[in-house]
Amino acid sequence: MEVCNGRTLRQLIGPVGSNYLRRALPPTWVWAVLALLLALALHGTLPALAATAVIGSAVVVHWPRRGLLWPGHWRMLGLLVLGVAAWVPEPDALSDWFEHGLSVALLSLSAASVLAYVLQARRLAMRLLAAADTMDEQRLLQLLPEEAAAHALRWRDGDDSRAQELAVVMHLAVMHAALAPHVRGAGRRHRV
Repeated sequence: MEVCNGRTLRQLIGPVGSNYLRRALPPTWVWAVLALLLALALHGTLPALAATAVIGSAVVVHWPRRGLLWPGHWRMLGLLVLGVAAWVPEPDALSDWFEHGLSVALLSLSAASVLAYVLQARRLAMRLLAAADTMDEQRLLQLLPEEAAAHALRWRDGDDSRAQELAVVMHLAVMHAALAPHVRGAGRRHRV
């Protein structure tokens, strides 16, 4: 590893894994609000708890794309059917059983989708961190476009004029290098 002026290019990468997690998962206050809403829904009916869990799972899973208003097909269908089941004019044992079963299924799906999403985000963050740890100075320079590599060498020699832009470019380059083999492999599986 080449060090000039006490600087290495690895310093520009930053905490790539934790930065990814910070963008992929909701902040602590959102988790707290969701927990409060679920706690309040616990005091109501099972369908209300299920609806709250479905909406909470949509918030968590779609957090990186929070500009989109669509919570997903199964969530919308589940909420629609749950709403229709709740408005049955004369509920009988069969409709109560159906509503209860649907509520339990939606609770399970919501919990499973949140758990799977959080675990997947953590695995990806670990992979990003591992990829960044394995790259040496030469490999980091190869990831960069020619102009950015020249700026990186000047930064390593003490020029801070483009440090912020260079940190962003370096961060994105490492993320791209870490994800590229996975994306290519996923593309091959989908074509078969």
